[in-house]
Amino acid sequence: MTELPDYCRTWDETYARALEGKLNPGDTEDNFWSDQENVDRFVKHLLNKKGGRIEDNIASMNIPPGSTVLDIGAGPGTLAVPLACAGCRVTTIEPSVPMGEAMEQYRQFMQAPKISEIRKRWENVTPEEAGSHDYVIASRSLMFGDLRENMLKMDGAAKKGVHIYWYLTSKSSSWGHEDLWQSLHGKPYYSAPNGSVLWNALNQLEIYANIDLKAETKGHFYPTIEELHEDYYGRLTASEKWQKDLVDAYLEKRIEKTDEGVHVPSTSYLAHIWWEK
Repeated sequence: MTELPDYCRTWDETYARALEGKLNPGDTEDNFWSDQENVDRFVKHLLNKKGGRIEDNIASMNIPPGSTVLDIGAGPGTLAVPLACAGCRVTTIEPSVPMGEAMEQYRQFMQAPKISEIRKRWENVTPEEAGSHDYVIASRSLMFGDLRENMLKMDGAAKKGVHIYWYLTSKSSSWGHEDLWQSLHGKPYYSAPNGSVLWNALNQLEIYANIDLKAETKGHFYPTIEELHEDYYGRLTASEKWQKDLVDAYLEKRIEKTDEGVHVPSTSYLAHIWWEK
């Protein structure tokens, strides 16, 4: 019988390689999400997003009003604010101060109840700080190694269930990283570990999760060509003119102009991984 790989180790090694490949010396992943321009760009892209993804995610989790929810890597409140509006008592784990400020603005705009915040990375949150909640959720935010410890801590913080949204295909495939990174930065691009590795790792941790798959075919929308370019420059770390010229040429072959702005077609696959306690 063929021995299965240690999927937690596979995740950790793949994550470390992906992180090392995309950061410059001295940088950290926190630096990226603490940069106000990156946060503003992320929020603007979220607001421009079409197709009801957030509504679909909220509906698929089916978390009852009145539940306590811990949202790990909450960003600008993408799910935290709608859940609070729906009557849940929400606590967020989010290390970025600008992201936290964006969430508070979003919360006030939506007139949502107060949301408790823990300004740390999940890896640095102790079980005592995390507390106990009816549900723990993490949407596209598993930016950590030490998968075994972090997933067991996540499972331990939940009384009723856990919901995770993570990429089955590379989240960067629709942004051109695999196509352009070598030309832009002189080194290959390594993707983060995918949902298949995560699901198999959970099984080895004796967490027997359900998995639902969803194709995302809406692509990326922008009101103007300038906003399209700035977004891609930031995501691809293209700062020099020659780098921006490469990105522009790449996009010129892919964009579609519509009455609403600019559309970049793409298809990606997302896994909703969830289990009940």
